Amino acid sequence: MSHPTSRPGPPPTPTRPASWFPDPMDDSLLRYWDGHRWTFHTAERPVVAPPAPEPPRQAPQPVPATRPDIAAALGNVRGMLVGSMKEVNLLPGYLRPEERVLALTGAQGEGQGVLACTNRRLLFLFVGVVRRQFLEVDWNQTKHIFYSQATKTFSVYTTKYTKRAVPAFTVRVNNLNDANSIAYAAQSASAAPRLDVV
Repeated sequence: MSHPTSRPGPPPTPTRPASWFPDPMDDSLLRYWDGHRWTFHTAERPVVAPPAPEPPRQAPQPVPATRPDIAAALGNVRGMLVGSMKEVNLLPGYLRPEERVLALTGAQGEGQGVLACTNRRLLFLFVGVVRRQFLEVDWNQTKHIFYSQATKTFSVYTTKYTKRAVPAFTVRVNNLNDANSIAYAAQSASAAPRLDVV
């Protein structure tokens, strides 16, 4: 009688492929599994930093309501305020108690900002990323206001105007009507000098 010959079967399938895995005896190490058994080859297990926690979400800050005097002055602007609204929104923080804005317009100093006439002074405000510029002249110091149509510059003098006089400040105002509005508001605010336009 012949016995059936047993044929060798296929080798057992490895339970997992050969690779580096966390060492079952030491969590700080990786150990190499050759597909059948653990080897003596180890490596330090890389430390994965936990994800940074998300900063708490802040509720959006409410936009402060525009002061009535600033809103009225904005409504009278004939030129453009492109690039100046940030300064318009910051303007209340630069005003003195009991100070009211009578007229304003976009103006160019060291950057595009806002020129405002109040019941107490004339001021220019520009707030940039790197620089800021704040210029002011009280009405009791102002002697002359001058606007050049050729250069579109609005100059305020604290001394009597002569060709050699140096202005307290000069900014560029592109719209003559807005320059006139500022000057008219200045005249009505106090005994401020008239605007000379050349």
